[in-house]
Amino acid sequence: MPDPGPAARIDLRRLRTRAMMTQEELAFKAGVGIRTIRDIESGRTRPQPRTLRLLVQALGLDAAGGDPVLPAAPRELPRSLAGFAGREAALASLLAAVDDGVEVVAVHGMAGVGKTSLAVRAAHVLADRYPDGQLFVDLHGFSDAPGLRPGLASVLTRVVRSLDPGGRARPEDVDELAAAYRSALAGRRVLLLLDNAVDAAQVEALLPGTPDGLVIATSRRDLSALPDTHSVPLEPPPMREAVAMLGLAAGGRFTAAEAVAVAERCGRLPLAMGLAAARLRSRPQWRVEDLLERLADEDRLLDELDMGHRGVAAALHASSRELDPDHRLLLRRMGIAPGDDADAHAAAALTGTGEERASAMLEDLVDVHLAETRSPGRYRLHDLVRHFAARLAEAEEPAAERRAALLRLVHLHLHFTYRAAARLHPNKRRYRDGAALHDLALPGFADQTEALAWFQTERGNLAAAVAAAAAAGFDEEAWHLATAFNAFFVHDSDIAPHAEVNAVASAVARRTGDRRKEAYTLGDTGRQLLAAGRNREAVDRLERSVALKRELGEHADAALTLANIGVLYRRSGRFAESVAVHEAALALAEQVEDTAAAALIRTNMVVPLLRLGRHDEVRRRLDAAEARLDAGDDHNRVRIESFRGVLARELGDPSRAASVHLAALEAYGGEGDTADVTDTLIELGQDLLRLGRPGEAAARLDRAVHCAVKLVDPSLERAARNDLGRALAASGRIAEAVAQHERAAALARSHEDAYELARAHHGLADALGDTDAARHHLREAAAGYTACGVPEAGPLTARADRP
Repeated sequence: MPDPGPAARIDLRRLRTRAMMTQEELAFKAGVGIRTIRDIESGRTRPQPRTLRLLVQALGLDAAGGDPVLPAAPRELPRSLAGFAGREAALASLLAAVDDGVEVVAVHGMAGVGKTSLAVRAAHVLADRYPDGQLFVDLHGFSDAPGLRPGLASVLTRVVRSLDPGGRARPEDVDELAAAYRSALAGRRVLLLLDNAVDAAQVEALLPGTPDGLVIATSRRDLSALPDTHSVPLEPPPMREAVAMLGLAAGGRFTAAEAVAVAERCGRLPLAMGLAAARLRSRPQWRVEDLLERLADEDRLLDELDMGHRGVAAALHASSRELDPDHRLLLRRMGIAPGDDADAHAAAALTGTGEERASAMLEDLVDVHLAETRSPGRYRLHDLVRHFAARLAEAEEPAAERRAALLRLVHLHLHFTYRAAARLHPNKRRYRDGAALHDLALPGFADQTEALAWFQTERGNLAAAVAAAAAAGFDEEAWHLATAFNAFFVHDSDIAPHAEVNAVASAVARRTGDRRKEAYTLGDTGRQLLAAGRNREAVDRLERSVALKRELGEHADAALTLANIGVLYRRSGRFAESVAVHEAALALAEQVEDTAAAALIRTNMVVPLLRLGRHDEVRRRLDAAEARLDAGDDHNRVRIESFRGVLARELGDPSRAASVHLAALEAYGGEGDTADVTDTLIELGQDLLRLGRPGEAAARLDRAVHCAVKLVDPSLERAARNDLGRALAASGRIAEAVAQHERAAALARSHEDAYELARAHHGLADALGDTDAARHHLREAAAGYTACGVPEAGPLTARADRP
């Protein structure tokens, strides 16, 4: 017989076992080494023509007319992308698993995330390990053309034909065909790439019966259920990899900054980025700015990323077609829901179904990679999926149904937000009334910590819902949700959303001409301006709010708003005026017998009284406030105890004060970035200074400064910097101390805070020693303290008057 060509193959193990020979017997009869037999059967080597001829003769096949020489092993892998970039971790994980003996690898992720590209790249890297062939079968699991999806018999026949094209007729019975399929793969080192599988069951039906080869399967559904499988879940790549992908795809037309911008607008989805780069390549007259401008238009984004059947919309449409009507409805409704993510409560409201059913459907969307979950119970859509789902909703649902879904979601937010606000502020009637008005008979919150944690999780969704409700014309709901949202202002480290929400509430109040809404919104605006240090604007809004509330008979809330004016005067160093305003507010609260409001006002009055040195009155106010607290008002109970710590320090017991303030920090849940924690850190720093422990004091006060900066609270920041300056000076770090006092002075001037400005001058005077500059600061401090009417004025004036 003629020598077979170098690409010829022989299924030696099958032929040897059919001849009923051991490896040793065949080696002896053919005159070749036993190791050669083993290497050929394992696929580690290919037989040379002479070796192959000897084996054929030893097996007695050419005399019998058999045909042991098989055609060239199939090499069906698609071309690996020349511009393949990124995915280093996923590729390394896949290859390491194969090295460890894994026989099935499942790559799954959302449409367009690059599953096939990764699988094909890995298959090419591994090809030499599987010399009996590399097969590629597109299962068309998610296709816009359902007729393309092959049945099981078709796939089985296709693989058997690839491995044995000259074989006998294939059976028609599916079970017999499956047996032929397993027989064709048995003993062969074949790599089988099953692309775009419908689900794990389809892949499992195609797994070989022997462990000789490797199966790599890709799907938009989670394939983790496959037994003994190495799972490779793919998400959009990190920005570094996304930039690398774009750089190769666009042929160097992007700068790094431009690549980042394009990647962000494509949601870092490889399919979308590839299409964006292709569009730029096909239009040499375009600048990158032209592409970015087109991608910035949300209404046109999916159209810009469309190249017929290869477009992002086409890929997502193919995925959505696999959903039943209920899941497709949930996908659409999540696309129109304001905010970034949703839980089962929100999904139930959007779809009008039960919470348990909604939870199960959300998990189903995760399984098919149309939704993603990054924390237990929270679900979101990729940005491009969201655009697609919103467009689908507009095309498939009447506007009235979409509005009804949004309204149900807003009502859900109202229920929980008012419940949380009432738990956080049990002394404020408007939150209790709001919780009763918007009750949906759903669970509330066990305590203030749980309520605050819920708000921090939902904050972005709530702010988006306020804007969406107002845009949809749901004025009443928008205003109430904004009002409940602003209940969390004093506990929030990010004040920007509160200003945005309050602007919506103000617009609703003006548009509706509702004076009650205007009164409460003015009060919320005044509190926010107060926190920002915009004192004159704050006083204007607060005074207008008080006047309106009194006219409307809202005397209890007018008292609380009046107390906010007292807080403003206190932050300006006008302590006597602050006490007077608080007393007026207290009288108003007591007049209407609002004991909770009165307790809060008594507590807030303590700070100016402490500054004025009226210690006996401080004690009486604290006792009276605590006696009138609601049973569940843990927050104000901790505040009162913290003030008692300050009083203990001022009366000469800094050790007790430090213990009280450490306990308060623990009660606030550690050292989080909240106003209460920051204020307590400042007090603890002062305690430690009085105890002669400046190093520890500096550490606490430095933390307080960072918290105040993060909170964008200039009042807390200037106080913390002045105390930090004191601690640094006591530690011998004079230059750093001077810098802190100078920064505090600048903040105090810009916010018209006479007391903290005087403290800054005082600190600079002490830090600079016996110098002309120190004497100047001493005189400024004495004058400032005198204007504020505080006890420090006397000793400092006497010191400044010395020659």
